[in-house]
Amino acid sequence: MITARPIIVRGAMVTASSIAYPDTGETAWANATPYVVGDTRSYLIGDLYHKFECKLNHTSDTATGKIPEAYPDDETNAYWIDLGAVNKFAPFQLDRNTQNDAPSPYYASVDPGERFTTVAIGNVITDDVKLDVYDESAVLVSTETKRLLVRDVYGWYDWLYQTHRQIKKTIFVDLPAVSSYTFKLTFTRASGNVRVGSIIPGVAFDIGNAQYKSKVTRENFTTFNRTFDGEAKIKKRRNIPSSLLQLIQKKSKLDGIKNLIDDLNGEVTFWAGIVQTTDGYFESLFTIGLYKSYSYSLEGPLESLADIEIQEL
Repeated sequence: MITARPIIVRGAMVTASSIAYPDTGETAWANATPYVVGDTRSYLIGDLYHKFECKLNHTSDTATGKIPEAYPDDETNAYWIDLGAVNKFAPFQLDRNTQNDAPSPYYASVDPGERFTTVAIGNVITDDVKLDVYDESAVLVSTETKRLLVRDVYGWYDWLYQTHRQIKKTIFVDLPAVSSYTFKLTFTRASGNVRVGSIIPGVAFDIGNAQYKSKVTRENFTTFNRTFDGEAKIKKRRNIPSSLLQLIQKKSKLDGIKNLIDDLNGEVTFWAGIVQTTDGYFESLFTIGLYKSYSYSLEGPLESLADIEIQEL
C-alpha cells in the first residue's frame, strides 16, 4: 500500500489554468458595502481565496465582525457561509472535496517546487484525464492518459445494454522524482462541464503489503422520516466508504512508517492498496481521505502485522 505527505498547492504554484480568478461571483469582498442574501464574494483566508455566500442582508463592517470566516467558524457567522475555495483552486483544498466547475477541456499546470512521484485525483466527473510531466526547460518528459468513463462488459447482454459508468478517482504513479519538474493535468468531457474535487501530488511511500482479507464498508447517510399515517419522506445523501486493511510491514521500515502515519494525523491524502488502476480491486482499495485508526503487532522477528482504517473524505 502506498500513501504520501500531500504537497499543498497554493497561489502562484498553479502556473496556468483554464479557470480564471476571479470567476463568476468571485469579486473581492469589500468593507462598508451593503450585501443581500445570495450575493457571493471571494475573501482571502490564510493563503487561500474562499468563495462566500451572504445569508443575511447587512452592510459589511470589519469593526463589528461582519466579515467572511472560514469553515467551521462560519457556522457561528450570521452573515456569510463558506462555499470552499474559489473555482480555480477548489481541487487543491484538501480539507474538503468540493468540486470545481469548468468547461471541457479543463487544464491546470502546477509547479510543486519539490519532488513528486505520484498525482492522485478524486471526486471527478470527466471522460479522460491526461498527465504531462515537464522538465525545467518545459520539455515534455512523460505523458499518460486514463479513461474514466467506462462500460463494465462481461458478456453479450452487458455489451448490448450496459450503460457507461463514471470512475471518480484515479492515480498516476512512478513519476520522475526531480524537484524542478512540473506537471499539467488536462480533463476532457464530451458533454457537460468537467468537475474535479481533489488533486494531490506527493512522494509515494510504501507502508506495507495489503493482504487479501481487506474489508470495505459503505455507510449510507440517507435519512427518512415517517408521518403519523406512515408516509415516508426520504432525503437522499451519499454513501461514505471506509476500508479496513491488514498490512505486512518489514521490521526495518516500521519506524519510518510510524513517523509517516504520525505526520498524516488529520491530513487528507491518498491511500492506494493497489496501484494498478486496471485491477478489479483498485477502486475498492483506493481512498482519498483520512486514517481513523492504526495499530500493529510484532508477529514475527522480521515482520509486523498492522491494521489501518481509512475513511473517504
